[in-house]
Amino acid sequence: MRIGIGLGRGPGAAKAALEAVSQARKTVPEPDHAVAFGSIYLDQGEVHGTLRRELGKTVLVGGSCFREITNAGVTRGTVAVLLLSFDGGKVTFSGAESGPEPYETGLCLAKGLSRPGREGKPLGLVFASIASGYENEMLRALTMKLGRMPFFGGLTCGDYDLGLSHPDFWTNYQYRSDGLMKQTASLTLLELPNGVEPCFGFAHGWQPVGPLVKITKASGAKVREVDGTPVFDYYRQFLGSGQSDAFFEHMVQRYAFALEEEGNPYSVVKLPVACDFQEGCITCYPAEDLQGRSVRLIQASRSSLLDGAKEASLRLREALAGRRPELVFAVSCCARASILHSVIERELEVVQETLGRDVPVFGFYSGGEIAPPLSRYDEVVSPDHPMAGSCYHVTTLGLMALCSPKPAVVSFPVKQAADAADAASEVARLRALLTRSEEILDSTESFLSSLSRKSYQDAEKLRKQNEVIHRYTPHEVWKEVGRHADKGEYELPDAEFNGAFLFMDVKGFTSFSEEHAPAEVVSRLNEIFGPATEVIYACGGDVDKYIGDCIFAAFHGPQEAVDAGLRILRLLQDLKAGGSPFTMRVGVNAGRAVRANVGSKGRREYTFIGDAVNLTQRMESAATPGRLLMTDAVYKQVQGLPGTPERREVTVKGKKAPVVAWECAPAH
Repeated sequence: MRIGIGLGRGPGAAKAALEAVSQARKTVPEPDHAVAFGSIYLDQGEVHGTLRRELGKTVLVGGSCFREITNAGVTRGTVAVLLLSFDGGKVTFSGAESGPEPYETGLCLAKGLSRPGREGKPLGLVFASIASGYENEMLRALTMKLGRMPFFGGLTCGDYDLGLSHPDFWTNYQYRSDGLMKQTASLTLLELPNGVEPCFGFAHGWQPVGPLVKITKASGAKVREVDGTPVFDYYRQFLGSGQSDAFFEHMVQRYAFALEEEGNPYSVVKLPVACDFQEGCITCYPAEDLQGRSVRLIQASRSSLLDGAKEASLRLREALAGRRPELVFAVSCCARASILHSVIERELEVVQETLGRDVPVFGFYSGGEIAPPLSRYDEVVSPDHPMAGSCYHVTTLGLMALCSPKPAVVSFPVKQAADAADAASEVARLRALLTRSEEILDSTESFLSSLSRKSYQDAEKLRKQNEVIHRYTPHEVWKEVGRHADKGEYELPDAEFNGAFLFMDVKGFTSFSEEHAPAEVVSRLNEIFGPATEVIYACGGDVDKYIGDCIFAAFHGPQEAVDAGLRILRLLQDLKAGGSPFTMRVGVNAGRAVRANVGSKGRREYTFIGDAVNLTQRMESAATPGRLLMTDAVYKQVQGLPGTPERREVTVKGKKAPVVAWECAPAH
């Protein structure tokens, strides 16, 4: 196997392409396959025209990119070329348009290609344009038609510096032997010679900043709500409010979502790639239906992305199992390049420090990465492994190494040293300034990262505390507190209430509690209180308080209170049929009460007080077990009572004349 890597710097696109091919051809004069990446800042027509002229009928793939990767470093405005020659290997090529249906693109790519033979270990190199974001469907179609094999490569990209909202950001080109293309996909099927094996390394380095949350409203890949909160409001927890849309769109890419699935140790990054402020949604790639999915907010910093590069390199080294790679193919994301900024070179250095500085390295910064999440070839093609196969990713680093039992003949460019003493002095001074600036930036980034995590954790703790307090607070009180807090008012005023009240009391509970263990007592009480509370809320009421084995509730009208009381009595009938030893009394009254602050500054309740409340409790005390007793005022306002209610006159403490009341039992 022969491997030649060339890097052309120009000046001019044609000269850069010619220089790159000439360097690589010194080692591989008659290549079987060529992969080329030309800077998006160069004239793509000149780059591709020169490549075609110099390489002739050699199978050519590749395209425009944001940064070029070789042993000479991470460069900009250059052309990088990889030439390969195999002894006994086979190279076949297929191209297709990248339409709105990536699965159809995959079927077209596979059309005309035959499944590889059983000898050797096949490998697919895939390069395509940024299309719909659903490129995983293209890989699924390729696997179905061509069988299990690793697919490696990426999406060609445009000028990432323009920003995602700029239309030219999406302008990118693909190089093929038959022409310079837009919106196409290319597949090179390599049937590697016996003994030649690819290994892989993959990671991202994003760090979690919060617990799992649920995407509660989404249209495909367009996220609209997270945990019931509009997605832009959700993000403003971390980015602040009042910032411009441009700032927001730039910063939101440092806060992606991680899709975590059971049995998958690799979290899948879902990167915000488009903010639609009018529609109120953020589109996330790789695209898939995110409705109802559980995700975790993650954050990218320069240090964490470099940790991810280290992780990918270590996984590759482990898969190599002591073998020396003849070539390392690296595909990183242009979003990573933007975040790494002036330390972008460190990503390549981390790979070289782990795998060896004398190992040939070639690759590009892409619009999306295609790589297997697993590292060993037999795992990637395993029909039993849940993570087998290859995937389309974003903001990740994918590495592929080719190993051979025989050392390959290789050549690659090296870093150019400064050739002037005065220039070296100036470079040293500027580097010292840059180093200091980087330290300040890293410290600031670390501070902001910690602040974001703390803010999120504090907010999450407060949210959970609020959930607990909500369960222990009457719902109407909770709403009232919220309404006044929004106005900056933190004291609830006393207020008049005209409505209906219900008291229910479980009879026989006191003796039961004396004869049974506390856990059983609580369980049997909640067996009644649980469904009774649900009935009260279903009928439009609100539980004001639990008093031992009694519930006190308020309703907007008598009909709702009586309906709730009869339904609760029917529930107890069903429980008694199942062996419950308890009975129940229910009293209902309507009238005016005051909702007032009762207690002290240290502990208070916002509860109902007044004669109407007291009379309700008296109705409950006078009711026959298993029946509901209501005042005459309530009886005159309700309809649909079961059976024939019995008229009663109840003597009530504090009232001179007996109170007219009506008693009824629930329908059987």
